[in-house]
Amino acid sequence: MRKFDLKLAQTHQRFQEFYKNNLQQIYANLEPVRQKGIKTFWRRLIIFTIVFGSIITLCATGYIDEKTYTSKGYAQFFMLLFFIGGYAVYAPFVDYRTTTKRKVMNIILSFWGKFSYCQKDLIGNPVIERSEIFRYFNRSEVDDAFSGEYNNVAMTVSEHELRIKGNKSDSVIFNGVLIMLDFPKKFKGKTVVLGKNRCLNLLINNPVIVIPLVVIYVALFSSLYFAMRDLHHSVALPDLVFFLAPIGVAALIIGISYLIIRKKYPRKATEKVALEGLPFMRRWKVLTSDQVEARYILTPVFMEKMLEVKRFFKGNNIDFSFFNNKLLIAVHTRKDLFETTSLFTPALSYHKVREVIGQLHAIFSVIDTLLGDTTKAKNKSSATKKAAEKTQRPEE
Repeated sequence: MRKFDLKLAQTHQRFQEFYKNNLQQIYANLEPVRQKGIKTFWRRLIIFTIVFGSIITLCATGYIDEKTYTSKGYAQFFMLLFFIGGYAVYAPFVDYRTTTKRKVMNIILSFWGKFSYCQKDLIGNPVIERSEIFRYFNRSEVDDAFSGEYNNVAMTVSEHELRIKGNKSDSVIFNGVLIMLDFPKKFKGKTVVLGKNRCLNLLINNPVIVIPLVVIYVALFSSLYFAMRDLHHSVALPDLVFFLAPIGVAALIIGISYLIIRKKYPRKATEKVALEGLPFMRRWKVLTSDQVEARYILTPVFMEKMLEVKRFFKGNNIDFSFFNNKLLIAVHTRKDLFETTSLFTPALSYHKVREVIGQLHAIFSVIDTLLGDTTKAKNKSSATKKAAEKTQRPEE
């Protein structure tokens, strides 16, 4: 068993006793609320099914003529009614989840210290932008957040989603957990450490980006195929240019837009740093405005710790940034976190609570891992001073 697995098992063992003393009765009281939510859900689902089933049946049998149900106004009314009905059916899940978190999250967090839970943005977009981990976003949503002090370090944790909102669609650039630590001493420069595969993850997880790229490549190969086939039948060469011109124009527009954005929002941490420690450098690239400070911060020991942090979060991509007096860590994960209950799971079921304890253990282990050596160094220094004092006393 790995060391951090053992610590997690110990945390679970200690929390079970805490759960019995502080949370079990609260979850028992939530069971009637859950039962009421289930009844509301089924009642609304039946009404939803009957209403929309009746409308579809009337359209199919001709009681509603074709001109009516194919008109734009009817389609808009039908879609509006569909979304309202869907929201009404889903509402019991949201209500039960909100009620549960309001009652239990502060108590669960008290297991680690004095923390305050809320569902609002505690970090703020300006801070995220200054970190330079994510800069090109214009929408952010927060599901869960909490702040407090752990091991004498002020910390804020936020379950965040960052998006670029366009005229017709959104592109998600981050979905996961932001962990911000505040230190008493300021950093002179800014050091940003980014995962090397983050661009690939962005492409894979964003249909808004993937679909246009797929269309472009399909259009490119289709154009080449038809152009070559036409050329085989002695069609003029300009046809090939005609087919490929839209691709070239699109690439030119994208390139110019990228240059304009980088010119308008230049990165302050622009110098690349080549550091020792190959396992670290295979996973991250480092940008900094202060080479000396970056080498002082990103020691081989720290790099080894970040690899351990990555293991805490099961290999998910992690970016982090040192700026002002802050360390901001961005953990990419699309899993919905901090959900201790489900409408279709008995309130006293411990399975969901166990998952949340594992998630919180990973977050607090980040601080234990990053600051562990500092604590050891202080203890060692204190022990050395005491030993020196003992040595001096006989002489006196």
